[in-house]
Amino acid sequence: MRPQRLVTIAAGTILALSVITLAGSLTVLTAAHAQSSPSSDEEQLVRIGYEIAPVPLKLDGKNRDLVGLGSFIVNAQGDCNGCHTGGGPPNYNYANNGDPYFLKQPLGPKTDPTTYLAGGTPFGPAVPSSASVGGFPSGSVPPSYPPDGYPGDPATGSPYAGPVIISRNLTPDRYGRPGGGRTLEQFKEILRTGKDFDHIHPTCQSDTDPNIAFGICIPPPVDGSKLQVMPWPVFHNMTDHQIEAVYEYLSANPCIDNTFSPPPAGAPNELRNDCGAAPAVERDHAAQVSPRARKQ
Repeated sequence: MRPQRLVTIAAGTILALSVITLAGSLTVLTAAHAQSSPSSDEEQLVRIGYEIAPVPLKLDGKNRDLVGLGSFIVNAQGDCNGCHTGGGPPNYNYANNGDPYFLKQPLGPKTDPTTYLAGGTPFGPAVPSSASVGGFPSGSVPPSYPPDGYPGDPATGSPYAGPVIISRNLTPDRYGRPGGGRTLEQFKEILRTGKDFDHIHPTCQSDTDPNIAFGICIPPPVDGSKLQVMPWPVFHNMTDHQIEAVYEYLSANPCIDNTFSPPPAGAPNELRNDCGAAPAVERDHAAQVSPRARKQ
């Protein structure tokens, strides 16, 4: 083989190896940059979250990226206000002239900020009595409801099936703690396990439980220690980051003291909220229970 040919082959080999090495270096640099930079997708969600927030937000001391992401989850994905609105007929969670289900709505769609996330929507009992729906399908577990022996409900004419489930007020209290004054850790536990920290509808202990007369307890097998209707079995799949974003967003919302919706049975103050100004020492306490990150 001629010397010139050998030189050409050697040069080509060196060039090829150099290109491969350079490409590998660029791949490593690109991957490292992607890991150290904020997600462009999440940045877009944060931007949309601010655009669709239906109420003025209190951003002092808040992690603004978390607030925006939380707004996107609450308003664009979870439709939390669809269940937790304090509004009723005719527009429910929408403002007058802003109901997208109506004709000729000059503002629509527009959420009513005065009832936003204030709670009070009734959903009926956790499980209706089987007699009231013509019986359950064959093979259902339980086969009927409530268990035999429960007294009749004068309001329905069917056996007592428990209280009407009413959505809770999610707006923050005067300490900036949403969902009935819950800390972040409590809020995570609610979304992970469905725990009802207020214990307003315990499971009936028997068909002679005194709480039946007050329309408070729920017949078994319904677990009264868990929040009923609320889709926490779905929300429990969220990451800590997402739950913290929801919490941070809710904490930035205006406080609403819901005096206009019927409260749950046996819990007359469940929808109420203390929106008064907190003394300085109490504000310091509130800061201790807010999410850790504080990006301005």
